[in-house]
Amino acid sequence: MSKKRLLLASLIAASYCGMPVANADERPSRFYEDDAWYDVSEWFDGNDYNPTDEAIGRWDNETFEYSDNLTSSDQDNDDINDTERNYGDYGYASDTNRSTTASQQSSTSSDDSWFYDYYDDGSGQQTNQDGMTWFSLYQDTNDDGVYDSYTRYRDTDNDGVYDAFTFYSFDSSGDQDQKAQSEAQNKQKELSAKSEEVSGTIDRIKTVDVRGRDHIVAHVKGNDGKATPVDLGVKQDDNSLSEGDELTASGHRMKVGDKSILIATKAKTKSSDLTIDRNGRKYSGQVASTREVTVQGQKHLLAKVKTDNGKSMMVDLGRKDQLSKTPSEGDQVTVQGVPVKVQDRIVLMARTLGEGEDRNEIKREQAKSES
Repeated sequence: MSKKRLLLASLIAASYCGMPVANADERPSRFYEDDAWYDVSEWFDGNDYNPTDEAIGRWDNETFEYSDNLTSSDQDNDDINDTERNYGDYGYASDTNRSTTASQQSSTSSDDSWFYDYYDDGSGQQTNQDGMTWFSLYQDTNDDGVYDSYTRYRDTDNDGVYDAFTFYSFDSSGDQDQKAQSEAQNKQKELSAKSEEVSGTIDRIKTVDVRGRDHIVAHVKGNDGKATPVDLGVKQDDNSLSEGDELTASGHRMKVGDKSILIATKAKTKSSDLTIDRNGRKYSGQVASTREVTVQGQKHLLAKVKTDNGKSMMVDLGRKDQLSKTPSEGDQVTVQGVPVKVQDRIVLMARTLGEGEDRNEIKREQAKSES
């Protein structure tokens, strides 16, 4: 479909739905420019290609592969054991081969369809920069378990509606790019730039699979009788929640299928504040080497990290000048982030570097083309 036809179709769809249309940048952008990427990719040549049969049913080149981990017998890195995972956007356990234990379900209601058993939150992150609200969202267009594109929405006039966005492709090309960008534009109608707070009583709780990780979702019933599902992030040992607890949570709302859910960034009960971690998967290992690369006009630091299970992974640490401490070869590091597929490589888009008092929050500010 040509660009003009794609834009016309989006305009017609938005008009039909009565929703404003977000203005996309003129063309899809590669997150990593080809010349820079070829240089980085060759950085991983040589001893990184030693095939083994470590991953069941796969030919393992010993580079870090997020999708390989799902079927690997080596479970000492991130505790994934999810060989029957359906990477669709949302659904119920009965729609897949997965089973859902009684402990994951509400003990007070036989009808557990108030929210899905699994969904994809796109590792969404809302920030405020330059006097406007931004929202970053990752997409897995072909449902292979790894994100392949990235969209940054912005509310330029602070009216609570995202009215512009920039789409970046990691791995796709041609028709795949257009499909992903069209999906990104359609997603705008399901997002709100307004922050929201809900308070009430938890009358149901369930554990929901969000791309292989257990999230706690609470059904919060307010004094006005309205109920809201609230995603409280990855299950935490120090968060104790029960049905009947009073909960106040704030965050942004997202539409999933025919349901609306509040993605909480802060939450508290009468007795304590809850820990909410939305920084992604955590990996530890030793820095083998680092390299600077220009990404969208900004200097990023990339690190080649040998993880504790012996695999090599590439980590994008964002802008070098924003790091409080630059890691060097031989350093032990802990990183959290979102795995994306760039051509034949998996890159961890880091959100944090380090732990505790030494933790560095990594901000992915807008590129020059988004200003």
